[in-house]
Amino acid sequence: MFRILIADDEGIMLESIKNSIQSNFGSECQIVCVKTGRAVIEQAEFFRPDIAFVDIQMPGLNGIQAIREVRKFNSSMVFIIITAYDKFSYAQEAVNLGVMEFITKPVNKKAILDVCIRLCARWRKPARNSATT
Repeated sequence: MFRILIADDEGIMLESIKNSIQSNFGSECQIVCVKTGRAVIEQAEFFRPDIAFVDIQMPGLNGIQAIREVRKFNSSMVFIIITAYDKFSYAQEAVNLGVMEFITKPVNKKAILDVCIRLCARWRKPARNSATT
């Protein structure tokens, strides 16, 4: 089972992304949604997501600041930035923090699913053949 964190201060955006993932992956994923950068850090520590979709502009800590804090204790979590901003400084800092990808708003359902499909395929382990072991 894959654990996915979705962080955006817009409830409609959270539900849209969550529903897109659930409708295609169903019980393969456990999803937690949060609305602040501080909650991203808390959930990264307690929920331990494999993937996090994080908006840049959120109340309190922004997405970049939250990712920076998470990287101090979790280097394996995959981050995907969701943003309406196309500022180069955000992209540059995100790359330095190991962010995998940027998805611009309005979010395209296909872009979200493509990222999930690629990551899930990378992490799935092939079934072992008991006849060869």
